[in-house]
Amino acid sequence: MYRLFVIAVVVMWVSAMACLFVHDVWPAWTAQDAPPMTREQFARLDQTKQQCAILDADGQRLGTAWSNVSTTEANTTIYGTVRLNRVMLFPPLLVETTTQLEPTGCLDSFSLDVYGVPVTRISIHGEKRGIYFPCELQVGPLHRQANLDLAASRMIGESLRPFGYLPTLKVGQAWRMQLIDPLSAVITRRTQFNAIVARVTGTETIEHLGQQVQCFVIQTSDGQVKAWADRLGRVLVQRVDVPGLGPITVRQEPYDEQARLQARRRTPGQPGPDAPTVPSGLPGLKRPAVLKDLLP
Repeated sequence: MYRLFVIAVVVMWVSAMACLFVHDVWPAWTAQDAPPMTREQFARLDQTKQQCAILDADGQRLGTAWSNVSTTEANTTIYGTVRLNRVMLFPPLLVETTTQLEPTGCLDSFSLDVYGVPVTRISIHGEKRGIYFPCELQVGPLHRQANLDLAASRMIGESLRPFGYLPTLKVGQAWRMQLIDPLSAVITRRTQFNAIVARVTGTETIEHLGQQVQCFVIQTSDGQVKAWADRLGRVLVQRVDVPGLGPITVRQEPYDEQARLQARRRTPGQPGPDAPTVPSGLPGLKRPAVLKDLLP
């Protein structure tokens, strides 16, 4: 009887370790580099400006997300804007991101700012330094620094819209990336990076703007994100489980530049166009003045 009990315990332990290995260790081991986003790949898109509706589980609109790509000979920059009109008891929130890519398509720097929280500044800025990706985080008066592993930080997204563009996808492809939850900073006054693995699990045909579009299906290792991207790398639909909001759907829709400008202008607590440069606490880390001033 005792021998059978020991065998049962050993079998259960081995099964648990095998499940842990398959679920957490193996995906990280087999992950490759994130899809590179070069100027040539963006040139294939019929438009470099995107707008997405943010919907809750009942299909009610929570806000809107915009992205705009600007390319030069030196680098490519993706400007992101997310406007949330209602989040619990908070006033309208604005999340602005700036992602700079090297000519090779690899991540060079990343900035995130949250506006609309009364008397509270929320910002994150990071820049590649050798094999590390040091970041500075500020939530109100609290400052801290995080030295991320560059191999797991070649792509950074925020939880309201984890993916923007995913070119050159193929089934079975996987990569490690960092995910930031700006709402956690708003609600709990704390924020952190969440390292996840994204994997292309297959293809599926979805209906988008009245047309049938064949898409790649991308899912994350934590099970909180599922996205559909077309053959050119445009992420058409994303379903995300966001702490504090629950399940949301981010769906691409026709672009409206005036709506974006109005959303940014009407958000309380956002610095004006003449705001001074915000110095960085990391030596040698250059921080842009205000994301609003850099937007094209």
